[in-house]
Amino acid sequence: MREFARLLATLLSIYSFLIVIRIVISWLSPIRREGGFSGFLSKIVDPYLNFFRGIKFLRGQVLDFTPLAALLVVNTVQRIFQLYAYTGTFSLGLILATITQSLWWSVGSLILGIFGVVLIIRLFLSYKPRPNSIQHIAMLDRWLRSPTDFIHSKLMGGREISERSLLWITLVATVIVYVLLSLLVNFLVKFFITLPL
Repeated sequence: MREFARLLATLLSIYSFLIVIRIVISWLSPIRREGGFSGFLSKIVDPYLNFFRGIKFLRGQVLDFTPLAALLVVNTVQRIFQLYAYTGTFSLGLILATITQSLWWSVGSLILGIFGVVLIIRLFLSYKPRPNSIQHIAMLDRWLRSPTDFIHSKLMGGREISERSLLWITLVATVIVYVLLSLLVNFLVKFFITLPL
């Protein structure tokens, strides 16, 4: 049974790699081609990806999170099979721990990390403006507006504060949230592993 789980984990790992290749090919060549390697990948991967494309809240006006959700599910199931292949145990607690860890590293940590990088870039541009940085600042400010407004109203009580100070406070708050969520996820993973189920 453990060998079968190892085989399934390997097949899911290969399938995950094929999904990534299909996504990259669709970015590089958005015009559909039915023949060759792209057509072969399309037949194997697109039915699975189309299932997630039907989930409305994953598709925003600007960003489409359906490939991320599809990869998250495949990678989580692959990790569950891989865990069973190595340990020989299978429990609800291990499954919950694996799902929690996968969600954190694939979604939560990624989003907070990207947000932190965007904040750092925005801070850099406020200290070292370039001739064409006005366009970049305007674009970054659109992405950062809601979180910085939230921090300004909730943490600062709407008091008068400089833009740089608000960006620094938002960055520090992001780091604190990241650390607290990491600790919470580690606690939950340890708790789930100890479940007797």
